[in-house]
This record gives sequence, C-alpha cells and structure tokens, in this order.
Amino acid sequence: MTILVKDQFTDRPLPTAQITITERETNATRSMETDAQGRVIVKQLDPGLYSVKVTKSGFASSYEPSIRVITRKNIKIEFELLNKTVMDIVEVRARQADVFASGSSTYLNREELRSAVGGGADPLLSLDGLPGLAATGEFASFSVRGRGPRDNLLFVDEFPFDKAVHFDATLGEDEDVGGGGRFSIFAPNVINGAEFSPGGWGPAYGGRAASLLKLEVAGGNPSPSASLRFDLAGFEVGYDGPAGITEDSTLLLSARRLDFGAFFETIEELDIGDPVLSDIIVKSVIPINQNHTFEILLMDTHEDYTRDITHVFASPDFQDVALLDFKQDSDLYGLTLQSLLGEEAVWTNKVYYRQSDKVSSEGEAFPDLVPPGTPAPDIPLREDIITIGEDETELGWRSDFETVNQWGVFSTGIQVTQIELNYATILDGDWNRFVYDENDYRPSPEQRYIVLTPTDTNASLNQKETSYAGYIDQVIEFGDWDFRTGVRLERDGFADENIASPRFSVNWRPGTGIRYFATAGLFYQSPRYLDLAANESNNLKNEEIAHSSLGFEYVPINNWSLLTEAYYQNLDNLVVDLDRVRGTFANIGDGTSYGVDVVVNGTIREGIYTTATYSYNDIVIDRKDGRGAIAADFSREHVATLGLTWEINDRWKIAGRYKFLSGRPDELFIIHSDVLGPGQPLRFSKEITERNVGRKSSYSLVNLRIDYRRALGPIDVTAFLDVINLTAASSSDDTEFDYRRGIEVEDDSEAEPLIGLRLDYAW
Repeated sequence: MTILVKDQFTDRPLPTAQITITERETNATRSMETDAQGRVIVKQLDPGLYSVKVTKSGFASSYEPSIRVITRKNIKIEFELLNKTVMDIVEVRARQADVFASGSSTYLNREELRSAVGGGADPLLSLDGLPGLAATGEFASFSVRGRGPRDNLLFVDEFPFDKAVHFDATLGEDEDVGGGGRFSIFAPNVINGAEFSPGGWGPAYGGRAASLLKLEVAGGNPSPSASLRFDLAGFEVGYDGPAGITEDSTLLLSARRLDFGAFFETIEELDIGDPVLSDIIVKSVIPINQNHTFEILLMDTHEDYTRDITHVFASPDFQDVALLDFKQDSDLYGLTLQSLLGEEAVWTNKVYYRQSDKVSSEGEAFPDLVPPGTPAPDIPLREDIITIGEDETELGWRSDFETVNQWGVFSTGIQVTQIELNYATILDGDWNRFVYDENDYRPSPEQRYIVLTPTDTNASLNQKETSYAGYIDQVIEFGDWDFRTGVRLERDGFADENIASPRFSVNWRPGTGIRYFATAGLFYQSPRYLDLAANESNNLKNEEIAHSSLGFEYVPINNWSLLTEAYYQNLDNLVVDLDRVRGTFANIGDGTSYGVDVVVNGTIREGIYTTATYSYNDIVIDRKDGRGAIAADFSREHVATLGLTWEINDRWKIAGRYKFLSGRPDELFIIHSDVLGPGQPLRFSKEITERNVGRKSSYSLVNLRIDYRRALGPIDVTAFLDVINLTAASSSDDTEFDYRRGIEVEDDSEAEPLIGLRLDYAW
C-alpha cells in the first residue's frame, strides 16, 4: 500500500504525518510516518480489509475505515488534510468535498462507487441516496430538487462533458425523450471519486443549475495489474499500473462492450430492442518533476440502438409500433498540466477537444392493416419517417490559479470554448401524431390529432460560436468564520449574451463538531442546442436561477453526522415549448423552488454503516399559457432512503437500501375515438387538457446487493449480485399511450438482477 498525504489547498506533500494501519480481521496495527514527499510505502500486508488513520499537528486527522489489499497489488491511497483553522472537528473521512463548496456537497470514493447497493455496473447509479437527488434506480439518469436530468452540470477530470450517459433519446415516447439516458459510459472501477453538490457551488462552474457532479477518473496504481469482468450484458478488460514513461508515471486503460439486446433475449424481454454500447477510456498521469505533472485523458464512446419489426412483433398487443434507429459516437481528448508555484500556489491548465456525432431516426409499423397472425416480415412499414442529426465539435482551454494568501484562499481562472453545431431535422412526408396539447397547432379544432409536415418540421442549425468565462473567488477566514465571495463573468456566443453570476457562502464553526453554513448566488443555464435548432425563430437566452440556502452539519461523535439544508430558488426566463408541431420555444416561464434535505451518516460499529436521507421539494413553474403556476415535470415532493452496509468479513459484504418516492405530476386528458374518420384505420388520440396537475401514486423500492471476494492463487476474484426493485414494486411514473386501442399502458415492474464477475491479476 502506497499512502500519499497532501495539504488540501496547496497540494503540497505533508512530511512527518503519522500513519496508523489496522488489519480489520486481527486488529493488528502498524505505525509509521511520511517522508519528505508525503509518502509511505507499506509492504508485507496480508490480503484483506484495513483501516487507515492519518494525523499531523496543525491539521484535522483523517480516517478511512475500509481499504482492501489485493494479492501482489500495490494500491495508492491519497489523503488530503485540512488545516485546523479551517476544519476543527475530531476527524474527517480520507477524502471529502471541498470544505468551502456548497454546504451539502458530498464525496464518494472508488470503493463506495463500485460496491454501492443498486449501483450494479454503473457508478452513476451509485449516487442514489445523495441529498436532493431522486432516481428510480433502474437507469443512470437522475433529477435534483425537481429539475430535469439534463439540468445537471457534469465534469470529467474538470473537463465539461455532457455525453456521459448512453441512450439519451432524441426521438420516441415522451418518457424516453425526457429521461436523460440509461447507462453511463463508465465501467464500475474507472471512477476514482465523485463530488456532488445539489446547489450553491462556487463561480468556477456554470452552464447548468440543478446540480454539479465532478467525476475523477482513476490514474493508475504503482504496481501493474490486469482485470477481466463479465456480467449478463457483456465484458470489460482493463490495465492499471505503471506507464513506463517517467518514474512514478501511471496508466489506466478500460475497454468494454455491452450488448443489452442479447441480455433482453436471455430474460425474454423481446420487444425492447437491441442496445449495444462500447467505451474505451485511457488515462495517464506523468510526473515531470516535483513541481509539474502532466495528465492525458482519452475517451471514445459508441452506442447503437435498433428497434425493428421483430421487436414490434414481440410487443404485447402491438402496443409499441415504433421503429427506432439511434447511433452516436462521442469522444473527449484532454491534456492537463499542473504546476506548483512558489510555496503555496497551484496553476492548472487544461486543453481539450470534444466531438459528438448523433443520428436518430423513427418510423412506424402498421400491424393492424394486415390480418392477425401475419408474419413479421409481411407487416407494412414506414421507416425513417423523421431523422435528426446532432453533430457537435468543441475545442476548449481552461486555466485555474489557486493560492493561499493573508486572508485565506484565493482562486481565479479563465475558460475559452469554441463550439460548432451542425443540426438537422428531416421529415419524410406528413406524419400523423395522436398525442397532443390543446395549444398545439391544428387547422381546425375538430381535427383531433396533429400532423407534422416537412414545411413546419424540417429545420437546421449550422453555427460556430466562441464563448468566454472568467471568475475570481476569495475565501476570508476570520476566527470561527469563513466567508467566500466571488463572481463569474461570461460571454455566451449562442445566446449572444453577457452575464454576471455573483456567488457567496459563509461557514461558522462555534465549536468542535458543529458547522452552520449559508450560500447565495445567481446561476445561469444555457438553452439546449436541440431547442435552438428546432426552429430558426428560436432565439433563446439563458435561464436565470437566484439561489439561497441555510443549514447546519452536526458531528456528535466520530463517524456520525447529521446535515440539514433548507433552500429557496427563484426561477426566471425559463425556456418553455410553445408548439410541438412547429418546434417553437421561448424564454417566457418563471417559477419558484424550495425545500429541505436531511442526511444522516453513521458507523454502528466497525464494518456496519448506515445512511438515511430525506428530501422535500416544492417546485412550480408558470408557463404563461393561462394555467398559472403548476408543478414542474420532474417534481417529487418527498424522497426518502434508508441504507445499511455490513462488511461481514474479508470476503463477504451485504448491503440494502429502501427508497420511497412521491409520484411525479399527473395530467388531465381526453381520449378521442376514430379520429381519422370513415374509411380510415381506427385510431384514438390523447388530447392533454391540463399538464402537471395532481400526483401519480407514490411508490417504494428495495434494492439488495451481495459482494463476495477472495484470492485464488495469483488471481483475485470478485463476484456480486445486485437486485434492483427486489419486491417488483410498480411505478405509475411512465405510461405509454396506445393509439390503436385508446388506452394508457403502464410499464410492467419486475425485479432486475445484475450479476457480475471480476478477475484481477497483479504482478
């Protein structure tokens, strides 16, 4: 085990830090101290679980209760210590969120992500249970404090990257298009840590306003190891170890391919379709000398989803006749140079290139136009009725400088991005659609459906713009208080807008184990490129969110904490859709959002951990359509979770999570029959008369996970069984309108077992 100890703010190594390692099974302890490079290498450790405690005079102690040692593998653990003038509590976990970030920021390490209950093989699923976050547990997308999945701000190694979730549908049913994707691009062992904030973060970040998620790709360990992982959908291979470029340089390589079509055939879900994905992630950390470190990050992702007539034929009662073909290639190439300047300054420069090419098409099958029992190949089709192309190219540079000064911590930075968009929507002839809003365009009120026409639907956007952002941020420490104030200045090229975002936070620590905090600021959210491209008249500006919060964190004893945060947000200039026939949008909406998040974390005894969360949210939006303020699309009034993890011994771990979710807003509608008239196929339509009224029914889920790990000679074997929705509880959140029968069809709910096997070999 290689242990590195650094100052959290200056990133300098801390020598003479005291390290105490305890073997969990025998309680045997070993003590040592770090060298001048803040490093200590611990040899001759038996495989198993260990706890590590780090102490140093003038700094808060740090503790990691569960570190696994693997046969012949030298793992690297980093501790970032906080100066006691900043954090005066007994001890903190080995890594935590930025102490000056928003009050409810949370950090999850690599082990917590890859073995979280309900996480399966996806680190984004492992975020379930964080403050303000609502996720059904089935897919990697999530909503925060009533905002949608696409309102979350995502960074990978501090590079902006919003294509981190596969199968984010552009076409299809409303629940698919609004869902925000299905599976993340990250294999379970790739992410070293995730820092999540549900609001109130500093001025270094902008562009989205619901939450900030920063993912750190693992950089490799000092000793070489190879891995092979299997699950029901596919496989992953990986390398983790020295790069051989310079001394201490490391390399992580992960490549995987998952074929969910084959998985769906195995479980006899033949009507879903054939989703296939592949991801390659490479990261190398190359120390040049003691003061300069170079990093390379390469990500190449691909997805392909088809739903053809064979899948339609397997659909019960032909309730879903959509023919879908989605393809997307998305790449990110980033270079980072971190330089330590003087005694206390850090200068980080990043350049990156991002490219995404996505093509989505939808068609329709007509099984009711032929006699029952007609073979699938003989069912009439209309393929590729609508095709949408989304081609994005982004080139960016980011430079951040941070130093400790006489008042506290000062940081500043600049960001320059050039984005080129080539979007196109092509409709191949008129297309009848049977779900519509009463405000959607129809030539006559007597026409009980809408017709998409090439004249109204075809659109394109070919535009290249350069955007700029700069920020300054100063933390002022004064006794038990620290104040953080800063501002972000931006020039948004696509919105043709100059905006300023002041941010402010305060922390007060009147005693050991108690912290009061408050945050406030303006946040802006840029319009979606797809909305800009839908109609040339869509001249959209940034949405404005005025945020404020107040809360406290109480640590009564070591390894137990209670965090509570209440917040209020004023929402203005919101983008709302006006007409789905013509694809028009406008910045005419406004609203409010307020609520409270409560989080309890604790260690019942060593090896048994618990966490409980409760979130209340009330978010309403006035779309200026005469209906007044109504609940937002992703509003859930109550979300509560209760989790328990038991590390039974070195080999076995079991975890469970109970989750309760209020239903999302419902709608009022009228179903019209035989809308095409005499001599035409029987069709029903659904006219939505009121959106987001009332509530769909609440529901609860139970997830269960079992992990088993042992060494078989030179190979370390890890197996897991992760069952999502163990009790097969039903959800009424998503329904699908069958316009051939005129009924709403709810998705069948069932338990989803995820099984995985991982083999690690170190040398």
